[in-house]
Amino acid sequence: MRDDDIIRLVVSLVIVVVVLAVYIGLIVLGVSIAKRKNRSPHWMWFSIHPLGLIITLIVMACLSPLKRCPQCAQKSPQHARLCGFCGYNYETPGAYAPPQPGIYVPPPRY
Repeated sequence: MRDDDIIRLVVSLVIVVVVLAVYIGLIVLGVSIAKRKNRSPHWMWFSIHPLGLIITLIVMACLSPLKRCPQCAQKSPQHARLCGFCGYNYETPGAYAPPQPGIYVPPPRY
C-alpha cells in the first residue's frame, strides 16, 4: 500500500467515526428531550433511519410536556386541572374528586 492509500483510509475512518458520533449524540438528545417532557423515549426507535431521526427530533421538540399524576401515576396534559384517569385535582393537591359514575338508563321497550 502506498502512503496516499493509507492517508485516504485513515481520513475516511475518521469521517465515519465522526458521523456515527454525531448520529448517536442526536439520538441521545432525542431521548433526553422525551424524558424531560414525560414522553416515551421509545419514539426514538424511528431514529434508526436518518430521516426518522430528524422527524422524531422535530416532533419531540414541538410536543408540550406532560405531568404525572401522584395518585395513579398516569400522564396528563400540562394544563389539565383533573386527572382523566382517577380524578385527582392538580390545583388543590389535598382534595380528591373521584369520577362520577354514570347512571344506567335501560332502552325503551317497544
